[in-house]
Amino acid sequence: MADTGSASSNRMCSVPERAKLHMAMLALQFGYAGFHVVSRFALNMGISKLVFPVYRNIIALLLLVPFAYFLEKKERPSLTLSFLIQFFLLALVGITANQGFYLLGLDNTSPTFASAIQNSVPAITFLMAAILRKSI
Repeated sequence: MADTGSASSNRMCSVPERAKLHMAMLALQFGYAGFHVVSRFALNMGISKLVFPVYRNIIALLLLVPFAYFLEKKERPSLTLSFLIQFFLLALVGITANQGFYLLGLDNTSPTFASAIQNSVPAITFLMAAILRKSI
């Protein structure tokens, strides 16, 4: 019986690390593409561009809080009012504004265009860093 378990673990380990990374990247890209289509479908159904990011953030909060609480319990700093205000402002200016502008753009274009633009973000970021002479 031990040989059966060992053989299955050997087969799993025989997949090269590079292939696993490529498969993970492919799965992520399919996930993003699916998200673009689902977002466009939701906009076509009439969901508000202001309400949709709220739903996304609430779902993300409910999914991530248990992991953050139990896995980072010993390492996280204490939550002070200043810390909470900084988190709120970062979330408001960062991800919430990003999602709002994304939905505004998606409402005026197609999911294909949104997916193509999203894939160009690393190149644009590199160009901005090069122009501003920032090193990685």
